[in-house]
Amino acid sequence: MSKSTQPLRVAVSSDQPIFLRGLTAILQSVKDVQLVGEAQDGRDAIQLCRLTQPDLLLLDLKDPLEARDIGITIHEQCVKVRIVLLHNCQEDDDMLEDLAAQRLFVFSRDMSEEEFKAALDRVRHEPVSLLESDTPAPAGVMHQAASKNPDVPTPKPAPVRTGELMARELYMAGKIQADILPEKAPQVPGWQISAELEPARETSGDFYDFIQLTPQKLGLVIADVSDKGMGAALFMALSSSLMRTYAARFPTLPSLTMSAVNERILTDTRGSMFVTSFFGILEPNTGRLIYTNAGHPPGFILSNPQGRDPIRHLRPTGMALGASEQARWTQKIVKLAPGDLLVLYTDGITEAANPKDQMFGEERLLDALLANVHRSLPEIKHRLLEEVHDFVGGTPRQDDIALIIIRRDG
Repeated sequence: MSKSTQPLRVAVSSDQPIFLRGLTAILQSVKDVQLVGEAQDGRDAIQLCRLTQPDLLLLDLKDPLEARDIGITIHEQCVKVRIVLLHNCQEDDDMLEDLAAQRLFVFSRDMSEEEFKAALDRVRHEPVSLLESDTPAPAGVMHQAASKNPDVPTPKPAPVRTGELMARELYMAGKIQADILPEKAPQVPGWQISAELEPARETSGDFYDFIQLTPQKLGLVIADVSDKGMGAALFMALSSSLMRTYAARFPTLPSLTMSAVNERILTDTRGSMFVTSFFGILEPNTGRLIYTNAGHPPGFILSNPQGRDPIRHLRPTGMALGASEQARWTQKIVKLAPGDLLVLYTDGITEAANPKDQMFGEERLLDALLANVHRSLPEIKHRLLEEVHDFVGGTPRQDDIALIIIRRDG
């Protein structure tokens, strides 16, 4: 972006709130880019361009045909506005030819950080005369004089994952995680609480949360988005926000919280991703835990090894969130006695693979927990993660790890 001393004035429009927030955050982080306005649908995008006359409009709409028509309308009224559509089409998609003929740039929703920067740079320096030309340009992830600058690589479409946003990973990872995750575990008299998140990449689709519902009820959330990259991180932000919103409305009914979150996820996203989630309501005074498990790996309650039921599994009580409009969840109640240990985790632990492609698995997880159950929570957490890392060895980790450990004082 160093070829011009003037900032690139960019407007952004998306009909999905989570993607609009993500696009805004991305653009605000890019050097020499000035965000001049936001719109929530195509009509607002037209009005926004009329009022602000931006250099570039990023347009993200669920319906690609609507996006194309909006782009054509804006070109008719604001000739010098460069329009970029976020699209899921493959390189051989016939629609790319049509979009190129309409003088619309196209970015894959799964672009990497460097691809996004390079693509923005090329669009920025596209001669306005070409935008006013009636001559169709070659189709592709971008069009119009795509090979004029050999120093700027032509972005290639990545494998498409519907609903995903371009991955501005290095910047957004820290920002999203810092904004969403709790700064520290809550202090609850008579209880010890510890948590950890280890992203496998710069961004994470795993998250955990602690929600103070009432003075005597603490919400526990651990979740795992089905995909990876920036799209998963933004989906995580949406899911976390929805969990907080609806948990407060149903402070004793986690099953209703899941139903409400599921409905909003299916309404607010393109429906290609889902999230497994465990949501429990802990009553510190009684030790009672009311929980719902939406397709998430079973949590464990570890009790006295000599007791009648030393290991209790908190298994799924319904399917993952965002998978079906017909999904329903039941809720269950368990009680933690003094000394009991509650362990919640994501499948980044059990599905961690070693060089022989063997998985860490539930049995190794339980063995590691039982071997260290007498230690402090930070030590249990450290030793468990250390065993996972040793097991994986030099194999690149493919999945994030989230972990919550809670002990009721004896």
